[in-house]
Amino acid sequence: MLSKTQGIVISYLRYRETSIVVNVYTAEMGICSYIENGVRSVKAKHKMALFQPLTLLDLEVYHKPGKGLHRISEAKCFFPYQAIPFDIAKSSLALFLSEVLSKVLKEEEANPVLFDFLSQSLQYLDRASDNYENFHLQFLWQLASFLGFGASTSAEFYQQLKAAGRIVPTFQGLDALVQADYGHPIVLHRAERKELLAGMLHYYQLHMENFGEIRSLQILQEVLA
Repeated sequence: MLSKTQGIVISYLRYRETSIVVNVYTAEMGICSYIENGVRSVKAKHKMALFQPLTLLDLEVYHKPGKGLHRISEAKCFFPYQAIPFDIAKSSLALFLSEVLSKVLKEEEANPVLFDFLSQSLQYLDRASDNYENFHLQFLWQLASFLGFGASTSAEFYQQLKAAGRIVPTFQGLDALVQADYGHPIVLHRAERKELLAGMLHYYQLHMENFGEIRSLQILQEVLA
């Protein structure tokens, strides 16, 4: 059945010589995998640039419920990034976020509120000119709530970590940080930001089976330092 939906590219894997299997979080069907034949060839209908992680797409897809791999009929970008691919800090944040999302987005069902949060967050990151150094912390905090295990306060967050034997330094301004809108200036020292991020990733590990380590974390920390 041919369906229209918006989607966020999460990741892709090379398949045979010129094809890929691309994982997309869609507004209408949740996480889906699509095989795109010949996309790495010169005569490809859709170019590889469309399938870079976190690209925001308008899609027409052939979707068969219960089938593992689906096919894309039409794909175009509905919000071309102006900064994320070219700004080292933003591209490092995007790499980090795409790896996190690849670990946590598993549901094959619609969640339009979550999709809208992800889409609007990425558009904010691309447009932001300053005060986005805490973006990933606020993003992770809000994402946890959408996934069903968000803490209501910083006290609850630290309590859960402590109960699991994972002690992280307490940042007194965490409530102010996570309740603020993206871009609201909250002063954090580098060490505080690093410790908070480590604590949030531990928190995800507690609640998400097989969450594991984030390989892009070191790159992000080096760039933001």
